[in-house]
Amino acid sequence: MSAEKWTLVGIPADTPVGSATAEDYVFSGTSEFSHETENELAERIVGKKKDWSGGPVEETISVTFPYDRELKADRALLDACKNGKQMRFWIINNEVITLSGGTAEGHNSTFAYVIPESRSLSVDDESETIEGSFKVKLNSAEGEEPKLPDVILDPSLAAAVVYEEIGAAEGNLEDASTQNI
Repeated sequence: MSAEKWTLVGIPADTPVGSATAEDYVFSGTSEFSHETENELAERIVGKKKDWSGGPVEETISVTFPYDRELKADRALLDACKNGKQMRFWIINNEVITLSGGTAEGHNSTFAYVIPESRSLSVDDESETIEGSFKVKLNSAEGEEPKLPDVILDPSLAAAVVYEEIGAAEGNLEDASTQNI
């Protein structure tokens, strides 16, 4: 599926820099997304014909992903919607490129400050999904992002459990020190 070629990250704007990690705020398993730019045209009549000119530009980002209340990304999105909080949003092309001006690897990316417009939980007999809609503040910007961790680019790595000796850790899988290396 084409959505696998993209990674979407949404971090609340008030998240401290030290806590703003892509792993925690990636919309995992994104099933679809869109980034729409709309020009509100102004109409005028010239000699019994319509003429158009450009007006205000509006951008909307919509995303659908599987629901998991344990993920920070979903909890942060719900909090931002309920409380009208801004988020920082990245749409990252997973294709690895050489960053301009160097030998480092990275990705082409689009960045925007957004206001969550809506978040809806859709449940049917097969799945539970979140649909989020975001309005872009002013405009989005194109740029490059350093290479994402392999755990994001290859989702199968995130689901891998490593061997743990008896008594080596405590707590759930998500909290065990032996599993979160």
